Amino acid sequence: MNRPAAPQPPRVRGACPGVAAPMATGDGYLLRLRHPIGGLGAAAARVLADTARRLGNGELELTLRGNLQLRGVAAGDLDAARAALAPTGLVDAQAEREARRNVLAAPVPDLDPEAVDVLALARAVSAAIVDAPALRGLPAKVGVVVDGGGRASLRGVPADLRLDPLAGAGSRFRLAAGGTAATATPLGEVSAQHAPAAVVRTLRAFLAQRAALDPPPGRLRDALDMPGSEALRLPGAEGETPGAVANADTPVRAGDWLGVAAGGAWVGAVFPFGVIDADRLESLAAWLEPRGGGLRLTPWRALLVTGVAADAAPELQQLLWELGAVTEPADRRLAADACVGQPGCASAHIAARSEAAALVQRMPTLAASGVRLQVSACDKRCAAPPRTDGGVLEWIARPDGHAVVLRSRPGAALEWSGLAPAEARARIAALERAFARQRNAGEDLQTMLERIGPEAWNAAVDAALCEEDERDGD
Repeated sequence: MNRPAAPQPPRVRGACPGVAAPMATGDGYLLRLRHPIGGLGAAAARVLADTARRLGNGELELTLRGNLQLRGVAAGDLDAARAALAPTGLVDAQAEREARRNVLAAPVPDLDPEAVDVLALARAVSAAIVDAPALRGLPAKVGVVVDGGGRASLRGVPADLRLDPLAGAGSRFRLAAGGTAATATPLGEVSAQHAPAAVVRTLRAFLAQRAALDPPPGRLRDALDMPGSEALRLPGAEGETPGAVANADTPVRAGDWLGVAAGGAWVGAVFPFGVIDADRLESLAAWLEPRGGGLRLTPWRALLVTGVAADAAPELQQLLWELGAVTEPADRRLAADACVGQPGCASAHIAARSEAAALVQRMPTLAASGVRLQVSACDKRCAAPPRTDGGVLEWIARPDGHAVVLRSRPGAALEWSGLAPAEARARIAALERAFARQRNAGEDLQTMLERIGPEAWNAAVDAALCEEDERDGD
């Protein structure tokens, strides 16, 4: 009898797969299509669905960088998959050009009256990076965000390099490195016309800095405190105080872009864990095609459906609900993150997505307070969510015993390790029960912990865990 292979040790690869340069995984090869600035048409979506169905595992995944990827492609089908995907316009024949195509643009700045339309700028920045011979050695994980502000702003999405519109400054942008709009280090101001050249100049300075250091920094955020970082700033920016980015500290929440936008400009939908199977994507594309609709990809693992008449929005919402998508901000499934897990990853110790889907339904109070559930099938923690103010409850699967970690804020964590899978599930249920009993109305996790103190909290969790054990008959 054939036994399943033991999980392999997690590998941090240091590179990003593509279509020209696919990556072997536990269920075949992974092909990642770079972020389509301005979105996908219905015809391209149908091509993707057909390719995933015929040559992959039948699913497509939205990533935290706004990319789209196929899994489960056999080695013998790689050429056929590349040829099938070519009509989408998202495929580079050369791997080194593909590796540099890492520009994430605000999804709907052309449809949001509160935003600056940056789609043309984002395309120009992407082309400048890809076409610059001097940037051939750029690390594949280095990414650029071009934001336009507004309701679907990318101000909370961290990036190596970012362009954010300056408040009240028309077409001027702040160039900054190593963070979100609120935390990135300003490098200077630039007009939209000169922004692509400014981005290329800064990336060239980063490569020169890397060449002079041993070991070289892998990301711009690492380079900011290293020798030579002054060259990253734009000429003439020394001593300047950059203008303000509007609402830089204001979080962008699901309610800002999910569901039907004001005026029906788009309908936002999330497929749990960013996974949409080929049949569902085909159904959505078939509905959109005669209506001239399209899909915008986001770093929230969400699709914003555009180009649909406002009076058709209720019908579209009904279709999305039937396809298993989330269109309401209060839906608990929005609070769960999980890596691909078993069987798709050779390093996985658990089926992370099915575990997360079940567990998030058992933590209504934690989820409603802003705590995110993260299930990681190995120590690599591929599905780690962006920073969240409400806290993170994480299950990390390990070969020598699983861990449950509760992070109420950065740098503050409680960890229970050496657990069996059943014990990890029970611990998460106990944390939910203890929080529901101890919190006052409106309190988040950190506020509650500060009020009652660690001793009372640990006692509450232990009591809740005993109840879980009794309920399960242990």
